[in-house]
Amino acid sequence: MRQIFVFMLCVASIAACTSKLKKENEALAEEIEERREALKEHQQQSLEEAQRDLAVTDSLLDAVTREHDELHQWVMEHATELNDQSPEVLRVNELHARCDSLKERFEVLAETIKYIRKKQKD
Repeated sequence: MRQIFVFMLCVASIAACTSKLKKENEALAEEIEERREALKEHQQQSLEEAQRDLAVTDSLLDAVTREHDELHQWVMEHATELNDQSPEVLRVNELHARCDSLKERFEVLAETIKYIRKKQKD
């Protein structure tokens, strides 16, 4: 009789542990799914923000490149009259540096968008 009682206690303990583990596993599975959904939302927000930034950067790059090209042409036409410290020459150099900076930002944003899209497919 005592052995049956001990056996029943063991079975009850195992059942209780199994039940508790099952509940913990379900809770963890729910938490993992919530985090996956949050990650998807975050990726989508990051993608949209990067796309907006890319559009703005592209517009700025076009405007700065256009201004640089026009001023550079004027400076080249008047090169004999200007020196390295002329305001126009300094402005062309400044615009050139700005173009380089915007091109770099454009490339980084484009790669960011590609990376996010790749991760979203996975």
